[in-house]
Amino acid sequence: MAPERRSELRLVPASKPIDRPRFEDVLVEHLDSLYRTAVRLTRHREVAEDLVQETCLRAFRAYDQLEHPGSARSWLFKILLNIFRNDAKQQKTEFVDLELSEALIASSPLCEYDQHVVFDRLLEDEVEKALESLPDEFRIPIILSDLEDWTMAEIAEVLGRPSGTVASRLFRGRQLLRESLESYARRRGLF
Repeated sequence: MAPERRSELRLVPASKPIDRPRFEDVLVEHLDSLYRTAVRLTRHREVAEDLVQETCLRAFRAYDQLEHPGSARSWLFKILLNIFRNDAKQQKTEFVDLELSEALIASSPLCEYDQHVVFDRLLEDEVEKALESLPDEFRIPIILSDLEDWTMAEIAEVLGRPSGTVASRLFRGRQLLRESLESYARRRGLF
């Protein structure tokens, strides 16, 4: 009879469980930024709310896949952008947001308005329209960089593109914005 061989496998004591922040804590930290970005992407508040809600749901379901809680922001934004792109491909629908013009009228009664406040709001509306008119490949990097204050490396990671490509799209998007706003300024006699 052959001698009994002992297995070379040994049980290794389990390491300490990873001290992960609760999902809610991670989400709350980035929720405002997710919503602002969703509004700018969708151009419609109700659709943005749905987009953020779907992002939260998918992130919750996949939270155990998040390897490093420190990268939660980019992970959440990847989810948001993927949902946005997939929905955009399926729907191909453009929404018009009338809230800006209604808000402008409601906040500026004819009898007592400050022309500088009205002008500033009109200019903000024009900048918003110019931003909305950009193709997503330029608009998304501008939103993340100029409005959400992300670094080039963070944007590249979230978009899954090389930093050089992101820098190029950011430059081109800003150039397109400048051209659009120059024509606005010329039409208004500001330039």
